[in-house]
Amino acid sequence: MRYIVSILSFLMLPFASLAQDIGPAICKSGSAISYFPDGRLQSCSLADDLVVSGVNCAQYMVIALYPNGDLKNCVTRDYFIYNPVTCNQYSLVSFFQNRKLESCTLFGTTVIEEKTCLEYQPIYFYENGRLKSCTSPP
Repeated sequence: MRYIVSILSFLMLPFASLAQDIGPAICKSGSAISYFPDGRLQSCSLADDLVVSGVNCAQYMVIALYPNGDLKNCVTRDYFIYNPVTCNQYSLVSFFQNRKLESCTLFGTTVIEEKTCLEYQPIYFYENGRLKSCTSPP
């Protein structure tokens, strides 16, 4: 079921955005909260799981946002699919400000741009979406 939710979340990614007026209500009570100079939320530990820009971010983990409210990074609660990459659950997923995937930990071995990238290892992309680096088999 979570796999299906992750796929649907990915399909909505280009259309989903965090509301500009999101505030500290999403933050765990007593957690460190940081704000941008204009008063918008920059980061905190989440009080509950929260879907942001198509990613189900895990409760109690830190979420970081860009000034426009888009997701910068968080620890996923579920697998996150950003074709052809499937990011492992409970791993840090990071995005560039243009909403393209910057990095995550792979769930399964994946071939990208004719390079084999090993499962459970980090993968990194350039802002244009091209593969920057990953761990390959020996």
